[in-house]
Amino acid sequence: MEKQRIKRLSKSGRRFLIFLLILLYPITIFAQNITQDQINALKILPEEGQKLYTKTDLKFSVTLPAVRSSQVQIISADQQADITFRTIRKSENYDNNGTTIELWYNFGKKGTYKLRPVSVMIQNRRRTIAFDPVTVTDDPATMLPRMVLVFENGTKIYSDEIPSSSPVLKIHTGRKLHFTVNLQYANQLVQFNWEIPRDSIFTCTKEYEFTEARHHERIYSHNLIPVADFEWIGLIPGIQKLPNFRLNATGYNGYRSELFFPDIYIEFAQETNIDTHSEDTDIFSSAFFQEAASVKEEQKTSLTREDCRILAELYTKEHNEFLLYSKARNDRIDFEQKHGLIISANPIFPTVLLYTALIIIVTSIICIIISSRKKHKIRSLIFTAFLLIGIAISIYCAVRRNERYGICTGCKLYSIPQQNAESVSETASGIKVRILERTDKWYYIEVGESGGWCSTEDIYIIK
Repeated sequence: MEKQRIKRLSKSGRRFLIFLLILLYPITIFAQNITQDQINALKILPEEGQKLYTKTDLKFSVTLPAVRSSQVQIISADQQADITFRTIRKSENYDNNGTTIELWYNFGKKGTYKLRPVSVMIQNRRRTIAFDPVTVTDDPATMLPRMVLVFENGTKIYSDEIPSSSPVLKIHTGRKLHFTVNLQYANQLVQFNWEIPRDSIFTCTKEYEFTEARHHERIYSHNLIPVADFEWIGLIPGIQKLPNFRLNATGYNGYRSELFFPDIYIEFAQETNIDTHSEDTDIFSSAFFQEAASVKEEQKTSLTREDCRILAELYTKEHNEFLLYSKARNDRIDFEQKHGLIISANPIFPTVLLYTALIIIVTSIICIIISSRKKHKIRSLIFTAFLLIGIAISIYCAVRRNERYGICTGCKLYSIPQQNAESVSETASGIKVRILERTDKWYYIEVGESGGWCSTEDIYIIK
């Protein structure tokens, strides 16, 4: 009996030990110590996908493997003066069988930062976890538009920075200096012009199409948007000032800004060993190209205010005529040809299309009713299609009728609606312009690719 009792106790003891080992095995695995090599391999990284902008709370995180949250204590997470520590959080990470530490910082200035390591207590041992270098930029949504000049050697000049008084580049006379004028932090280019420097050959080699980004799309970027490429050949040695570029653009905040560069100087030096034949050929070919390009000038008119008023009335009659639309259009064209005006390739929207759309709609409705009564399904479908076409045309016509045009009597355009503002360009008389805005006694008009503010007295409205 005693042997049987001892045998049962021994068997029960073995079962208890097996059960205890099974119970404690996960705990021993989870509670294993993290080594110094594992700590050194860890890096605190910014949260993936977030924008690293200044004055924004940025999240950083790191996961400690094989460490419970209760075994981790953060001692210090402070940084240098221009970095503000916001908050910290630690949580269990069951995927990695460890602990995730999350920290939030706010950066006051842009730049590349090497943050101080975070001091922590892990399993009663003091450790430090380092950061990877992080580059923080300003939030483009808060930035004002600016021009950026990029030379072919990579040199960049910003319109909102004060350059050095010494020449930024040195180039030999007769050599071509290529550069690009770019726009940054803007979603619309309103106007762009430049001056021609003396004693040199200055050519705009390419103008880029500026794609307008709509405000509701919220597309903010640090990217440079090219506006135009230029080629500059200095003919006389010496220091010359960069030509004045003036650009009017709408920023992300919806306000227009007039941009221009401060004084920037380029040094043209006489080249000692010059291949006369090749250089002369290059200079004179560019000169002839410049002359050919300058021949194509915008035709200037000399209409009186009365002539401008008559032209506006002819456009108004053409705009609203229905039965005699062709006659009204021919009268307007004859007047423009008589006074040497350039006939517009894209005339204003004719109201005759709206009348035609209304006739299509009314006729289609009547035909649909008749076909429905006679139970002609195919005819009903056909006239329904005509009805939809008529409705689409009428909607298009209603949108186009809201566009406002006028005839300019010849005036100066200003960057802001003030008489004492600096004039940006001048428009000849008899030119058809599009009116985009009105402020008190000022119109903002669009002439081709440019625009500006002018007095309401200088515009005859096409009604």
